Amino acid sequence: KGCGKLKPYIKQELEACSFFSKMFSGKPTENAWKEINNILADAQTAQELTSDKVKEALKSWGAKFDEQSLNQRSGIYRKLADVIYTEAMTTDDALFAQGKHLAEVLELPPHLVKMADKGAKTAAYFVRCRAILEGTEKLTINEINAILGYDYEDGLSVRKQVFQDYFNLKFEEISSTRRYTPEQEAELRSDCEKLDVPYEFKNNIENALDQYRSLWNAENHDVQPMEVNIPLGKGEKCLVYANCGLCEHKVIETEDNYYELTRKFRIDETVSFQGDHIQHPTIKEETNVLLELGYFFLTTERIIYLGQKLTKAVALSDITGADFDGMNMVTYHTKNGDVMFKYSDESAEVLYIIFNRVIKGDVKIK
Repeated sequence: KGCGKLKPYIKQELEACSFFSKMFSGKPTENAWKEINNILADAQTAQELTSDKVKEALKSWGAKFDEQSLNQRSGIYRKLADVIYTEAMTTDDALFAQGKHLAEVLELPPHLVKMADKGAKTAAYFVRCRAILEGTEKLTINEINAILGYDYEDGLSVRKQVFQDYFNLKFEEISSTRRYTPEQEAELRSDCEKLDVPYEFKNNIENALDQYRSLWNAENHDVQPMEVNIPLGKGEKCLVYANCGLCEHKVIETEDNYYELTRKFRIDETVSFQGDHIQHPTIKEETNVLLELGYFFLTTERIIYLGQKLTKAVALSDITGADFDGMNMVTYHTKNGDVMFKYSDESAEVLYIIFNRVIKGDVKIK
């Protein structure tokens, strides 16, 4: 490996030196560092930049190895350091010898070499961790850590950030379909192993993944019958049960008390007095009213509701269809009218999916 292949340096145009600039300003010393950069841009390895060539460039343009030139020297070295830590395959890689040689001929102080290496390592770690997830990195994370001299904790924050950025893109796909497949989960767990980071997410993300996993399972998995303490018919099996609320669609009348709410006293033709009470016009509103809380059972033959006061049982053959409101309400259309249940946000759509599969005969019962 060498600079000719890796191309960390790009040739730079030297600044023109006019007659008057020579008289009043002297030679443009910046050209010395550009000339050194250009030598490296044409080289196959950093060793082609010798101390003699560096001294010749400095002398030609009146530059020196002093405090003012530390930034230029450090910048030239950092370009190669970025390549070293991004491309090195072992701790004995020839690239490290190139870096050591370049630091020596540029007479770069050890503390600046160390600082440049630290920045280069961090930048390279991001690059190589992303490459691991993309499948283009040849080394494992442990091998990369060995090259950079990292232990588990040294690069953990970087690895977590790389995985989080990668996961955010994956989560956009998952949330758009609202399904989390076993293949997707296995892939993400494998990615965590490759980067040596824990498979963990914030609570809101974890809850969303659990919901999307449940929805996929509801659509694809076989159903395992469960034991319940309710009487069932011969051969009848309970498939799912859940807490629920029995609801009813009603039209209710409410008094338009706008004037009282705003604490304004007005009398017009819409207001009438009845004794000491101001009687306002009424408004009719359609709403779903919760009648009571209870338990919902879906069996191979019926839907069953057991509440504190009420019970209902409807044969699946008497149900013509069902609607889900997108949140937590499922309405079952029967030959004798609608039956409405409100479930938890997590279970409503899952129950709706399983019910439709049972109705269509598209579910296997273990």
